Amino acid sequence: MAKILLVEDNEMNRDVLARLLQKRGYTILFAKDGESALTLALAEHPDLILMDISLPKMDGYEVTERLRADPS
Repeated sequence: MAKILLVEDNEMNRDVLARLLQKRGYTILFAKDGESALTLALAEHPDLILMDISLPKMDGYEVTERLRADPS
């Protein structure tokens, strides 16, 4: 099954989304801020990233730009 990186700083939103996706068999990776999202995405190569835009340390737009610029 697919591996999903869930990037969300709101604990309630993160928990609801994670439960829904895990019930459907997806493997979920979690990040609470932009820096950890970038690190996890580059290390784990998830099949899908669900990215919040308003994040601590680095917003979702910047994380997405950096991921797109990375050749891997």
